[in-house]
Amino acid sequence: MKEQSYMTIKEFSFLTSIKRENLRYYDQIGLLSPEFRGENGYRYYTRHQLTTAYLIISLREIGIGIEEIRRYIDIRTPEEMFALFSSQKKHILTEIKKLKRILEVMHLYVDMAEEAMKYEENSINIEYKTKEPIFLGPIISKKYLEKCQEDPVISFYNYAYENGITIGYPLGGIVSKDGIKSEKPLSAIQYYFKTLNDHNSYKPEGKYAVYYGRCAYGESDALYVKLYKFIKENNLRICSDAYEEYPLNELSTKDEARYCVKIEIMVEDI
Repeated sequence: MKEQSYMTIKEFSFLTSIKRENLRYYDQIGLLSPEFRGENGYRYYTRHQLTTAYLIISLREIGIGIEEIRRYIDIRTPEEMFALFSSQKKHILTEIKKLKRILEVMHLYVDMAEEAMKYEENSINIEYKTKEPIFLGPIISKKYLEKCQEDPVISFYNYAYENGITIGYPLGGIVSKDGIKSEKPLSAIQYYFKTLNDHNSYKPEGKYAVYYGRCAYGESDALYVKLYKFIKENNLRICSDAYEEYPLNELSTKDEARYCVKIEIMVEDI
């Protein structure tokens, strides 16, 4: 006889989001058996078993195996609960931090793309910018390039990894202002990640000449020539290295030659 306090396996499955085949399996292995079985063989669960079901779901979501959960269910005590929850606390906090970083990366890419799409292609604008947090890598010296066979970008990623950053924040490169003035082939003297929290430095606050153009990675030399020409023609002086980013890259654009590059360099009036 089914009383009001009992739920069918269908009802229990709906409330817990545990598939019926999984509930049957849990019954088979003694992890979560129905409180009552009718003469027709139907399984019925009680309301108080919802707590156990939700516990199983939560433990499974943080990676605890069925056997460990079954062991805990069999010997449930306050002490066992304290031990289990304490052992998982560090893991849960690590996962929360990781998920927050992933969300941060997604927001950064979306914000960069939305900003880039507001500008006309090959436009140069003068803007005042507040300081911006970045995770800055070491300077790439000539001595380093002569001795190290590793790609400087890979070296930067390794440096970031050694400092606890394993998430793909938007990458940027710093180009020397002296190199821009010489109008010779350019290369980054440092790399950085755009970030909000995992920062060790800042882009400085000030007035910037900002150029949005299109090119593939490492093909921005011609854009720097145009930017430097604009700066001279408008009686401005370069007073910082340039920051180069790709707000529309392989994540949003198929054709590498059509990647959107953003170049920022601090300037002042002459």
